[in-house]
Amino acid sequence: MRYSDKLNGYWEEGYHYYFEIRGKEFTLRDASKRIKFETTVKYDAKKLESGEKTELEIGETTLAKTYQGEPMWYITGLYYENGEIHMDTHYTIMGDSSYTLHKVDHDPFYNYVILDKEYLKKLQGEWVQWRADKNTDSSIVIKNNEIKFMYSGSVFDKHKFHVIAYRSNPKKPFINDEDLTVSGIGMYSTLDILPDMLTGYEMVCDMSMPLSVFARRDMLDKIAVPPDALKEPRNTMLYERTERIDVPPMVKKKEDTVNEENGQD
Repeated sequence: MRYSDKLNGYWEEGYHYYFEIRGKEFTLRDASKRIKFETTVKYDAKKLESGEKTELEIGETTLAKTYQGEPMWYITGLYYENGEIHMDTHYTIMGDSSYTLHKVDHDPFYNYVILDKEYLKKLQGEWVQWRADKNTDSSIVIKNNEIKFMYSGSVFDKHKFHVIAYRSNPKKPFINDEDLTVSGIGMYSTLDILPDMLTGYEMVCDMSMPLSVFARRDMLDKIAVPPDALKEPRNTMLYERTERIDVPPMVKKKEDTVNEENGQD
């Protein structure tokens, strides 16, 4: 079977979906760029190269299933036309949707720049968490490209990682899981690398946490701690009145006034 270079390569919708097509191999990634499925693709290459609308037949079409294993989100149409790939889907809850993908000259992770060579050597060793009460039980230990989260000398979590930055902001590096489809590292939504500290927000359900700050042990009393590290944790599920609410006096009904004057309850 013939294949067309017009299809081979990477395709992006902009947010929801990413394709990679190589001959008969077809890979679909979701918004987080995780692979949803890898399957086969067939089409009429002669028809496609002549400029006609061309249907693409893929071996897998299910995007999500119910707990019983039945398709609940699936592709209903896939075709190439005028340099674009169009995909139609049906979701049993939300109905029909359409997406248009364009060919790009880079892979799905182009928005990241990997900076391991520039930063790994500087990150090696122990980083102790700064605390106002001077407690130093919590720390981070980095060896090669593995980060260990420690408490009282014991490891409670560890991950392989990359130092990366967004291509749009290459001078703001941060530590991220080695798997670039994962956002953050361990319990932290991000772990930014500053000249003399590592900072990040711990992810806790229903809580807004202060900024966590890690520094070299001999620098704990010397660093300029960011103001956000001084905030108290806040329960996001509790209502907190931030301003006074003046309630107008209750307006009595005419009959209530009459009853009071007559001594009636």
